Amino acid sequence: MGKRMLALLMAAALVLALGACGGAPGEPSQAAPEPPRAESPAPESGAETPEPSAPSPEAAPETPPESQSEAEPEEAGEPKVGVVYFSATGTTAKVARLIADETGGELFELVPEQPYTAEDLAYTNDDCRANQEMKDPEVRPAISGDVSGAYDCGVLYLGYPIWWGTAPRIIQTFLEGGELEGKTIHLFCTSGGSGVDQSVRDLQGLYPGAGIADGKRLNGATQGDIQAWIASLNG
Repeated sequence: MGKRMLALLMAAALVLALGACGGAPGEPSQAAPEPPRAESPAPESGAETPEPSAPSPEAAPETPPESQSEAEPEEAGEPKVGVVYFSATGTTAKVARLIADETGGELFELVPEQPYTAEDLAYTNDDCRANQEMKDPEVRPAISGDVSGAYDCGVLYLGYPIWWGTAPRIIQTFLEGGELEGKTIHLFCTSGGSGVDQSVRDLQGLYPGAGIADGKRLNGATQGDIQAWIASLNG
C-alpha cells in the first residue's frame, strides 16, 4: 500500500514537471506585437504632381482665344507717297522718276487731254497756246486718264516746268480735282533759269488748305541731289 501510493505520487510529480517546461505545440507563450504599417506620406502643400504624357482638355489650362484678348492698337504706318508731275518735253518726267525711286512713291503723270505740240510751246509767239493759257487765270486744261489715286496719298511730290515764272495751269486742274486738305505737298520744278519760289507762293495763296509746304528747283538733278533733298525734308 505504501509502495503503491509512493508510485502514484512520483507519476503526478513527473506530469507537473513536464507541464512547466513547455506548452501546447504551435502556440507561442506570448503573442509578438505586429509591426506598424508604413503610411504613404501626404503630399506637401504646393507640391507638384507628375504630369500625364498627354494632358486632358480638363487638365489643360484654358487659354483665351486671341479675339477675346484686348488687342493692342496698331501703330500708324508711314503715309502713302505719290509723285505727280506734268512734263511737256520729258525733262520733269526724268526728275519725277528719280523721286519715285528714292521715296518708293507711286507715279501719276498729268497728261493733257489735248497734247501740246511744238507750236503750242513756241514762247516767242504771243499767240501760242501756252502763252494764251498763262494769260488767262481761268483756264484749266483737262487731264486725260485717271489720277484719282493721287488724292489718297498722304504725301505728294508735285512737279512741273516753269511757265511764265510759275506753274502751268494744268497743275491748278489737278489741285482742284480732289481733296487735298491735310496732305503734305512738296513742289519741285525744272526750268531754264527761273526758280521755284514764285510758283510756291502763287499756289500757296490760291490753295491755302492744300498743305503745300515748300519747293525745290531740280533742273538736271542727279540721284544724289534727290537723296539730299528728301533727307532735308525728313530731317
